Amino acid sequence: MWKLFFNIAWFFSFLIIIPSWRHRFQNWNLYGYREKLNDLLNTVPELKYKKMRLTKGGGSLAFVFDDKFVYRVRKRDAEALDVFPRIAREIRITNALRRFCTVKIPKIQIIHGNKYVFYKTDFIPGVILANLSVKTLNAHSDEIAAQLAKFLKKLHAANPVSITDLTDKSKDKHWCHTDLCSNILIDPETFVITGIIDWEWATWCNVSADFISLYNRRRKMRRTEIPIKTVIKYYE
Repeated sequence: MWKLFFNIAWFFSFLIIIPSWRHRFQNWNLYGYREKLNDLLNTVPELKYKKMRLTKGGGSLAFVFDDKFVYRVRKRDAEALDVFPRIAREIRITNALRRFCTVKIPKIQIIHGNKYVFYKTDFIPGVILANLSVKTLNAHSDEIAAQLAKFLKKLHAANPVSITDLTDKSKDKHWCHTDLCSNILIDPETFVITGIIDWEWATWCNVSADFISLYNRRRKMRRTEIPIKTVIKYYE
């Protein structure tokens, strides 16, 4: 759907006669979609445009090819051109924490385009948990909360030596994702959590940050029983 929408919007943007206005629309409203896609296709020529679909969320555009690989790039140019340090940090953290977690964490590979930096991951099937209806989420809140509590216990107990330089060694702090709400992937048929994505803001802090992010980032989640049940099961 997004691929079609962005292509149509990009085509009609050329009806904007004033070049500066057209350029602003393409790069601000459409996030420089075509320029970034062309940079990616030129950098990785084996990728096929016809097998690509587009998603967007948070601060990134995601080009998904054949439901096998995902190439993400920041929406805004200012971020897209200066994102390497953050990706490098995210790679270190996810590589260190992956073996401690009970759900899949994407393995990131950096792809340097001519102008942009892309981060490639394997495609993880599933839908965003917070995109399901409140009725569905509440009907399966017990099983979802149990999985989240198990994941968070493992995550918060992890303290890999390879990333201790990113901590302040405070004993009352732990590794936390801090942006859970829109980054939990789930199988909509089995309600099994298939992965946790977007670890850009993972940091060493109080565990409350994960519970707050699960509750406070999306209005829909605040209408479900999942956040409170996750806390209860976590401390059982």
